[in-house]
Amino acid sequence: MNTIQLFEWLSVYIRAIRIAMIPLLAILIAGIYVLVYATGGIKFVYSHSMYLAILLAGFVFGVRGGLIVGLLGGITLGPLMPIDVSTGEQQNAINWLYRTGFFILIGTACGGASDSVRSYLRHLKWIARHDPVTRLPNRHALLKALYDIQKIKSPSHLHALVVVSLQNTTELKSAFGFDITEAVIQQSADRYQGILQDKAGVYRIDPEQLGILIESRDAQVIDILLAALVKSAQQPYQFNAIPIHVDSRLGYVTFSKVIQAPELYLQRAESALTSANEKAQDCVAYSPEISNFAKENLSILGNLMSALEEGQLSMHYQPKISIKTGEIHGVEALMRWNHPERGNIPPGIFIPRAEQSTLINLITEFALEQAMKQIVEWRENDIHLAIAVNISPRNLLQPGFSDLVLQLLQRYDVSGQFLELEVTEGALMTDIAHSISELSRLANAKITISIDDFGTGYSSLQYLHQLPISLIKIDQSFVRRLPDDKGAIHIVEAAVTLAHKMGMRTIAEGVENQRAYTLLADLGCDIAQGFMISRPLPAAELEKWLAQYKGSAVYAQV
Repeated sequence: MNTIQLFEWLSVYIRAIRIAMIPLLAILIAGIYVLVYATGGIKFVYSHSMYLAILLAGFVFGVRGGLIVGLLGGITLGPLMPIDVSTGEQQNAINWLYRTGFFILIGTACGGASDSVRSYLRHLKWIARHDPVTRLPNRHALLKALYDIQKIKSPSHLHALVVVSLQNTTELKSAFGFDITEAVIQQSADRYQGILQDKAGVYRIDPEQLGILIESRDAQVIDILLAALVKSAQQPYQFNAIPIHVDSRLGYVTFSKVIQAPELYLQRAESALTSANEKAQDCVAYSPEISNFAKENLSILGNLMSALEEGQLSMHYQPKISIKTGEIHGVEALMRWNHPERGNIPPGIFIPRAEQSTLINLITEFALEQAMKQIVEWRENDIHLAIAVNISPRNLLQPGFSDLVLQLLQRYDVSGQFLELEVTEGALMTDIAHSISELSRLANAKITISIDDFGTGYSSLQYLHQLPISLIKIDQSFVRRLPDDKGAIHIVEAAVTLAHKMGMRTIAEGVENQRAYTLLADLGCDIAQGFMISRPLPAAELEKWLAQYKGSAVYAQV
C-alpha cells in the first residue's frame, strides 16, 4: 500500500480510527511514562519514546491532535518525572518547558503535513469528479451516481439518464471566442437545475455535453420534465449582453434498475443523442434498434476503405432516353457494393452514411475515374454515351474539386460533353458563391450540370438563373405518383414550365409505367429514366441492351 492508498483508506475509516485511537494514545502515553520511570528517570534516553505517541496523534488527528498530545507528553515527562528516580532530583522548569515546546513543534509539524496531504487528496478527488471551470460534477461522478442507484430499492419507479449536446458550438466559437462554450454550459446547467430542482443531478460529461440523471420518478413526471428541458433549451442565451441561439439535442434512456455496467446506460443515452442529431429531432428515446443501426453504420464505414482497395465497389449504368424521339440520351452511373460476406449492400445504406464522413470524397473520386474509364472503353467500341455521376455536398465544398474533375478529363482524354454532374439542391445552397464559381468553371469545360432531386430541397429561385445548369431532374417521389396524383401532376408541370422558361431541359427519374411516361410527354418533359426503360445494368449487360434497343420505335412520343 503506497502513501496515497494509505490516506484514501484513512479517509474512509477515519471516524472509527480516531475513536479507537483516543484510548490507545492514552495507554501509550501512560506506558511511556512507566517506561521512563522504570528505567531510572528523564536523564536516560527513553524519554524520546514520547515521539511515537506525538507523531501518531499528528498523523491521525492532524495539527490539533499533534499539538494536544505534544503538550500532554511534555507535561507527563515534565514536572511529573524526576531527573533521577533513585535520588529524587527534580527537573528545572526551563528544561521540561523546552522539551514540551519541542514536542508541540514536532506534533504540529506532523499534524500540518498530515492535514496538507489530506487536503490535497480531497482536492484531487474533487478534481477527478468535477469540471474545474463550471464546478459541475463530471462523467466519473455521473457513473458513480448510476452505481449508487443499485442500492435504491424502488423498482416501481423509473430513472432517466439524459444527454444534452450543444450542436452549433463551432459557429458560436468562431463568432464569439472559446469562452462562449463555458458560458452556455453554465447557463444550461442553471436552467436545468431550476427545472429539476431536487429531482435530478446535472453533470458536465463532455466539453459540449451535459448529463442529467433523474432518479425515482414515474413515467409521467419524467415526460413532463423532458418536455420542460426541451423548451428551456430553445430559449436564447446571453453572452456579453447579446442574446444568442444555441441548437441543442437530447437523447435519453429510461430504466428501473441498474443491472448492468453504468457505462452501458450512458452509452445508450448517447446513442439516442446520435439518432436525434441524424433525424434533426429535439429529443429521442433510446431503443435497441438505434444501437444496432449505429453499429451497422460504423461497421459499414469501417469496411468501405477496404471495399475501395479490394475492388468490391462497381458501377452500374441506367439509360436515359429522349421522350420525344426515344433516342438514348446518356446513362447514370450508380454504385454497387458486393460485400464478400454480406452480399449486395444497397447504395441507400452506405452512400448516405459515407456522405457524413470524409470517405465520400474517395468514393466520388472512384466513381468519376470509373466513369472516365468506361467512356474511353465505349469510345473504342464505337459507343458514344455521356455518363452522369452524382456529386455530394461535401464534394462541391472540397477545395480543388473542379481541379480534380478537369485533371481526370485530361488524363483520360475525355471531352467534357461526355460527363454530367448531378448535384443536389442542398449542395448548391450550402455556399452559393462557391457553388457558382466551381460549377461555372466545370460548365466552361462543356460538362453538363444538372440539379438532382428537384423539388425536395430548398433551392432559392433567385440564384437558380445564376447557376450554369442545363438539366433539372424531377424527383422520383413525384414521378412515381403519376398519373393518379393531381398534386404530383401540378408539381411536375410547374417544374417543366420553369425549366423551359429558363432555357433548361427536364428529366424525370423513377418512370415505371407507360401511363406515367405518356403523361410526362404530354406535360413536355424532355428525358425519362426508370425501370420501365431499364434497370441499372453492369457495363457488359448494358452493351447487350443497347444492341437490342429499339427505343425510337417504341418510346418516341412525337
